[in-house]
Parts: sequence; C-alpha cells; structure tokens
Amino acid sequence: MKHVIGKFRSLVMILAAFLLLNSCMAGKRLDIKGTVPADIQGTYALLLYGCKYGNDLENLAILYRDEGPFTFDIYSLPTSYRVIKGLSADEALKQADKFLRCSTDYWKTQLSKIVDREGTIAGYELRPLYAPYQYGHMDVLDISYWLRDSKVTVYIKLDTDTQKSIENNGSPFDSGK
Repeated sequence: MKHVIGKFRSLVMILAAFLLLNSCMAGKRLDIKGTVPADIQGTYALLLYGCKYGNDLENLAILYRDEGPFTFDIYSLPTSYRVIKGLSADEALKQADKFLRCSTDYWKTQLSKIVDREGTIAGYELRPLYAPYQYGHMDVLDISYWLRDSKVTVYIKLDTDTQKSIENNGSPFDSGK
C-alpha cells in the first residue's frame, strides 16, 4: 500500500510541477517583419519606453490599435514608459520618431510590424538605430514579444555585444584586456 501511495504522490508532484511551469510560460512568441508607414492606418495608442537620459540606448516606441484586440505591456517598472491614446497613425509615427531622437547617439529609426505565426498584426514597433561605428552594429536592442490571451508582454534589453562594449568603458572595440 505504501508503494502505491508513494507512486501516486510522485505523480501528483510531477503534475503540479508541470502545471506550475505551464502557468509561468510567457505565451506565444511574436515576430517582427519589415513594413512601411503607408501600411499603418487608423487610430492608435502609442507606447513610449525609455529616454531616461541623453545617451540612453534602451528606447522603443510601439503603436497598437486603440480599440484593437491586443494590449501591450513592458516588462519593466510602470514609470519607465507611458501610453498616449487616440492618435492617428501619422501623428503616432511623428511623436514616436520625435521621442526616439532623445538619445545623443541616435542615427535613424526602423519600422516593423509585430505579427504572430499566422500573420496577424498585433502592433508596430519603431526602434532607434545607431551609426555602426558607435557600437559595432546599428541595432543594439534585444527585444522579444510574447502573446498570452490578448496581452503582449515586451521584454527589452541591450544585446550582449553592446552591453559588453559599454562595460568596457564604452568602447565597442575594446577587448577588455
């Protein structure tokens, strides 16, 4: 009898661990694909992240439908971003571009659509790019989008190479030796 109870207890523990891990999963990963401003029509909410200081590199602007099926949230402190609702596509893009120019290292922006595997558009991102000679490459951000139910959670950090170059006294070509 003890043997049966022990196996049952082990099975319950495995099932509980599986359910716990499943509930912690971020959801379905979304992709980004190139787009052009003319593809963006309608009314949008604009999420502005970063620009805390002059040479801040972790900056991002996200546009998503004001009355759409998706909402966006940044995995960060609520004070690290703000949302402006009710903007036309053109006005949202203008404000996003102006916001991203806050960095002294800004070069230009890259516009992409955020899509699931079936091609459904959840929103759009406008990210800053930097002159390649500054950090060794233009895109210094590692951004991932995860969809769970109708909420998209955005994870933003500097890519590993950029982080290392900053830790090496800001020189992207310093070997750290």
